[in-house]
Amino acid sequence: MKQPLPLLALVLVMTACVTQQSPDASFALSLSAADSHLTLVQGEKKSITLNIERHGGFSEAVSLSLEKKGGGGLPSGISYGFNPSVASGGSSVLSLEVSGDALVGTYDLQIKGSAGNQIQYGYLSLTVQEKPQPGSFSLSVNPSSRSLELPTSGSVTTTAEVSIVRNNFTGAVSLSLESSNGSALPAGISASFNPASSTESSSTLTISVASTVQANTYSLRVRGTAGGTSKDAPFTLTLTASSPPPPTGGSTPTLLRSYQWLQSSPEGDQPAVEDMVYRPRQFTTNNTLSDAQGNWTINNAGGFQGWDVLLPPNGGKHGSVWQYDKPTFINLTLNREARLAVVWRADPSKVPAWLKNNWSPQGTVRINNADRPVYTKNFPAGQTVQLGSVYDPGASQAQNLYTYLLLFAEKDGTPSPAPTQRGTPAAEPNKPCPSWVHDLYLTTGPDGRTYPTWHPQVDPVYWCYFGHDHGSDPSLLKPGFQPAYGYLSSRDPLHANGTLPEPNPGFKNYVWERDGYRILFVHHFGTGGAGRICRRFHSLQVVIAHKATGEIMADLNLLADFGPATDNNTDSPLDASCPPGVPAPGQLSDTTGERKLKVYPDLNGYEPWRSDGRGLIIGLNTAGLTFDTVNPITACKSHSCSAATDLMRIGQNTGEMRLFAFAPGLGVNAAQAAATGVFYTDIYGKKLLSASDPAAVRQYLKPGFSFSTSNPPNAECFTRDPFFMFYEACGDAPQAFMNIENGLTDKN
Repeated sequence: MKQPLPLLALVLVMTACVTQQSPDASFALSLSAADSHLTLVQGEKKSITLNIERHGGFSEAVSLSLEKKGGGGLPSGISYGFNPSVASGGSSVLSLEVSGDALVGTYDLQIKGSAGNQIQYGYLSLTVQEKPQPGSFSLSVNPSSRSLELPTSGSVTTTAEVSIVRNNFTGAVSLSLESSNGSALPAGISASFNPASSTESSSTLTISVASTVQANTYSLRVRGTAGGTSKDAPFTLTLTASSPPPPTGGSTPTLLRSYQWLQSSPEGDQPAVEDMVYRPRQFTTNNTLSDAQGNWTINNAGGFQGWDVLLPPNGGKHGSVWQYDKPTFINLTLNREARLAVVWRADPSKVPAWLKNNWSPQGTVRINNADRPVYTKNFPAGQTVQLGSVYDPGASQAQNLYTYLLLFAEKDGTPSPAPTQRGTPAAEPNKPCPSWVHDLYLTTGPDGRTYPTWHPQVDPVYWCYFGHDHGSDPSLLKPGFQPAYGYLSSRDPLHANGTLPEPNPGFKNYVWERDGYRILFVHHFGTGGAGRICRRFHSLQVVIAHKATGEIMADLNLLADFGPATDNNTDSPLDASCPPGVPAPGQLSDTTGERKLKVYPDLNGYEPWRSDGRGLIIGLNTAGLTFDTVNPITACKSHSCSAATDLMRIGQNTGEMRLFAFAPGLGVNAAQAAATGVFYTDIYGKKLLSASDPAAVRQYLKPGFSFSTSNPPNAECFTRDPFFMFYEACGDAPQAFMNIENGLTDKN
């Protein structure tokens, strides 16, 4: 016989503090029960023991209280008491009682423990179940909601327990699951009960969801029927999209993952991508390749027909790139094991030793009516492939030589297969990507909705150009992490009604590292449009992950205050006319934020945006966090700047060279937050809201976590890797060109 479901099933687990980062977090709270949900029947009272774990000799009394999750009084009909309410020892007894007329439903609550400046929280879900009339029964579901990630194929299942409270009633209760309005379950969702007709106090509900079901939140109900009586218990099923497959749905990426050449300069060797172009499957007979030295027609590709080709820089022959005889000229990485071929375009008597002695001769190809020797070698994926210069180190530099071509094939020498087209028009390498390729890059936001997410400048399967970049690869923070672009702004009326939207190309990532943690900023920051003149608040997400374990320590979201748009030369607000209800730059005086724009004729300097982080309740100290674009796309034609017609393009700038800087103290501190764990605020991070509020923004801050860092004075953090954009350099090192194959445009 199935055992009755206990009415009391509660667990409250407080995550231990990170001692090496938060030495002041001195206690934690826990409840020694087996579940995170508590069910009480109307009129019922239960008591449980709260454990107070103390660390490092901490002996202060801990004041205890119970409140709604996010703060505020308890719902009507729910009361509690702690004995003692100010605990000096290691435990206290929590008594919870629901009145006979308490509203039936599920409530998210939190226990708050305070000691000095230390605050710890824990969270529980309380379900108030109806007390049945004599001769009847009532139902509840534990838990009352489940979240599932949809599988890529097949189905996925989950379970919940149905509690049946009886009052002088012994009949069998037949159970079913249906939509909350009484209609049948959506196609692809099925349910079973064990037992399906219960004479006991519980039954196990099993839900099966097929991969074909649409990601969404479904309001359902369990219905129990006995004789002519029916009772319902609400149940919510949230289905999120499966973790996205490779961006093009499993299609094989190109052989080449990334490339760069080392450019000599007075400051030392610097990585660069200028004047390099990768052309998948384009080493073919009669095709013409172009570089800075002219056109190179392939008269006969020979056994290398259909191979990929990478053109290194070749300006002024090899001499103008200042890389005569360095040991390494080109670095590249591969997506999988590949066979590489070097086509020597220069004097065949001057083949350098690194190539002649370590690569295998494989005949010739004919280019511009001359036979060119070819050398091949296989390389594994996962390591940097280094190729030498046209001269051996220390060799004579009496003559400049043409650089070589690089060819790529599968490890057995066969050309790489062309990817399957998943939309129309077809996606072609070295051309703008069709919109359907961009639409492949999706993720699920905290609200269960689907949002665009990060993609590289160049699609890794079709090798087409998106025309914009999103900065750092978020997997540098944590493998598989995907920010939801637009989650915040979807809750902003200025975005939702189209007054001042946040266009997708403007979302930029910055991943960097300090003290064993990886940090990600996601910031909406565009320099190509007029929306930035009047839009004061822009999306900002700050995520911190433990580098070794990948644990997310903080995930904080807000529309950050970047103040008024000002003249970069005079610092005076621009004379802009903004949409109705939006203050003009000159009307903003209650902020320390600022967005400095270039104004003609003084086009010197960068375009910095400084944030105002005052008044936040999410434990975040932005410390004057400033994002700066070295090469902004547009400037104002005059001090009067309101619309797109008031902007001018600055040369060929594409706005991809970005950096950030901050003052000492940048970081997060759970002790300074209004809540920890998962909680919800308004879009500005300044007011706690309930999770059910339509405008609520999800926040996460690990209890007890504290992280603070600083930079050397006036140091700016930037990246020198255009493919993955890890911000490893904070100082005075030269900045590198970020526009891969000149694929970016003014929509960046």
